[in-house]
Amino acid sequence: MKTQEILTQLSFARSLPEGLFAFLEITANLVEAKRPLEELDSASAIRSEVAQVLEGVGRALLGTPRQERYRTLSELMDAAVDHHGEGWVRPEASKKIIEMIGDAASVRFSYPWSMRPCLDYTMASYLSDRAPEINFVTPNADQARILGNILSILDLGGAVTIETGWGWDRREVSSAAVEVMFPPFGMTVKDDDNIPERTLTSLGLERGKIGRMLSETLAIADATAMTLGRVILSTTTGAMFRMVGSETVARDNLMRSDRLQAIMGVPSGMMFTATAIPTLLVTLSTTVAKRDTVRFVDLGHDLVSSKGRRGRFEVLPEASWLNLASTAKVEDRALARDVSFEEIRENNLVLTPNRYLSTGARERIDDLLAKHDVAPLEDLVGFIRPLSISADEDGKLTLLEAMPADIGPDGFIGEPKRAVRVSPAKYNKARNQRLVPGDVLIAVKGTVGSVALVPEGIPEENAETIWTAGQSMMILRAARRGGIAALALYEYLSDPTVQEHIQSLAGGAVIQSIGMKDLKALAIPLPDPGTLTELQRGFERRQDILTQIEDLQKQLEDDRAACWPHRELKPSE
Repeated sequence: MKTQEILTQLSFARSLPEGLFAFLEITANLVEAKRPLEELDSASAIRSEVAQVLEGVGRALLGTPRQERYRTLSELMDAAVDHHGEGWVRPEASKKIIEMIGDAASVRFSYPWSMRPCLDYTMASYLSDRAPEINFVTPNADQARILGNILSILDLGGAVTIETGWGWDRREVSSAAVEVMFPPFGMTVKDDDNIPERTLTSLGLERGKIGRMLSETLAIADATAMTLGRVILSTTTGAMFRMVGSETVARDNLMRSDRLQAIMGVPSGMMFTATAIPTLLVTLSTTVAKRDTVRFVDLGHDLVSSKGRRGRFEVLPEASWLNLASTAKVEDRALARDVSFEEIRENNLVLTPNRYLSTGARERIDDLLAKHDVAPLEDLVGFIRPLSISADEDGKLTLLEAMPADIGPDGFIGEPKRAVRVSPAKYNKARNQRLVPGDVLIAVKGTVGSVALVPEGIPEENAETIWTAGQSMMILRAARRGGIAALALYEYLSDPTVQEHIQSLAGGAVIQSIGMKDLKALAIPLPDPGTLTELQRGFERRQDILTQIEDLQKQLEDDRAACWPHRELKPSE
């Protein structure tokens, strides 16, 4: 039966998801209870004539081979979630997850986004004449019913045990051979009644005092403390980067477990619908298989992915996530690299692939550093982190807050576009973050690494309008003794190779940021006097070239304006 024909019938419901969910219940009812249509919950939410049409469509679907039913239902779910904007794993990614699970004797799928892999794995097991123990755990009762209905339609009703609850809510340590955990992203967990004591203890927390706990952190702790088998876990990059609360404890426990096998970077849109953020796929080995390295993988590398519709990364059919996550040899270190626990601890337990796969930039930087005296950035400059200063309705003084967008092609920060009118009290507070000529600005949030010089001629102290930095910027002010010339620091930090390295140190689920530890520890080469002179002359030459370019651009505009039709259409002054 053609999927499009069914979608046409479902369009008579108020929405496609509502029509599909009613269709699933009506069709499953034909297999099991065979109750009257008016007694079905979802059927009662649509018009009776629509319900009768859907019942006829359901009978037709049940008359098709099981594999065709499976294909049709998968396509219907794809269409419904695309229409409704709910989380759903794309079919190509789900196939790779199934390959990673393999022929396990028991699998536990937890959280809503694991439903597609659960369904696909159940069908794959049936087709290979296997009957593993499969469990699906979701906090969404409606989703539990949907999966149950789909399994009934496929005559696989007894193949999966479906539970309603959170994945971390366990009475004992899991005995499943494989756990597939796809927790919700960025959800704050407030109720700890259903968190096992063992999990809380592993995080150093007491019941009733969990503070700000994110679902991803809790899932990581659950995987470490409450499982014995292999784990396939999805999380955001922020959970593997942030240095606050329980997140570093969870990552430290993950390392100490000696089970952390691989962390694979998944580009936005490759695996999940309804989210545009990049994610990570984390694999843990069994408690028996001890490890001393972690494999980091970039699933967006052009050897294993391609750009598809709307620029979204697509999984290459021949790419094997299973092999990439294992110890299979990989020649390209930008694709995959095995990193020692020692190196990870030197990087403050940051567990994001871009931190360790940007090897080319790091090697080129190391070659340069070997030729110069070197000092960490914190020994060369003072760090001024701007505070947020709100506007006052009757403010008489003005703060112009510099942003990355204010950086000009000449490398200088231009006059900031954001103006904040403030009272004298707030003006005095802003004095500490006033820009002075010779400062270097670097973006530490958002467009991480964007760098600029502060020019001469900006408003001086006590002027009614002063320049300050916005919160996304850090002010680097040369130390009075043993510092570094601002121009030398700017030229080094703005180099494309150094920019690539700085960006590899950044992390965050939605908005990228760089940690203060990483920024302060940046190794800076110290050029000798001769190199400084060469650098200064080169910078001045480029400023002259930019001036010539501006003059030519003005000539180009004037010449065009003097020709038809621009000459006639020019507004009168």
